[in-house]
Amino acid sequence: MSSEKTNVISLDASTVVRKTLFNELFGAIAFSQCNRVDKTIPQNVTIAREGDKIGRIYMVNEGLLRAFRVLPDGRRQITHFIFPRELIGIIDDEHYSSTIETIVTSNITSLSKIKFQECIVRDERIKQYSHAETKDSLRKANFIQLILGRLAPVEKLSCFIILLAQRSPNRGFVHIPMPRQDIADFLGLTVETVSRSFTRLRNLGLITSRDHSCIEIPSLSALHQVAGVNLS
Repeated sequence: MSSEKTNVISLDASTVVRKTLFNELFGAIAFSQCNRVDKTIPQNVTIAREGDKIGRIYMVNEGLLRAFRVLPDGRRQITHFIFPRELIGIIDDEHYSSTIETIVTSNITSLSKIKFQECIVRDERIKQYSHAETKDSLRKANFIQLILGRLAPVEKLSCFIILLAQRSPNRGFVHIPMPRQDIADFLGLTVETVSRSFTRLRNLGLITSRDHSCIEIPSLSALHQVAGVNLS
């Protein structure tokens, strides 16, 4: 493993702060004129395609989504996962830069983009969350550039698990709701390499599988060391 450390990259600096901001945003929009529509969408449903014009902003209340692009050789590259309390369509200018699909059944609120932009001007809570979302997207971009550009497979997977741990209420236990193929397409690996990397982390005692979708992390600091970067 590489022992070289990079600058600190914070992927989710404070879950509590983010949840508080989202609750304020949700409350603000509930009483605004954003043409709000709430809906529950089944798994593996496309809600936006790369290149589509952005007419509405989406808030993820529950569930999980993937954003991906299809490369010239036909391979799928997942650019990021979209978790609860995140917005879709706020960073792109006029057109979606990625295709957005649900991974699991998800509850989503859609808002008129024009009305949402008007709400940002009127309501400080919406403006604050919008700015936080922009900063978070930049941190994610730095993270993706790091793991795709220079890390070995086990280091990549360690970084990914840390990303999920930072979003977990109990960082010692991590729920992994996405299939292995999604993890592979995000990390730029094959499914077989992802499986071998999980096995190696288990053999090193860095993770323990509770079931297929949940792992325990005995020492998050030890996992940071294997990742070769400081993501705290």
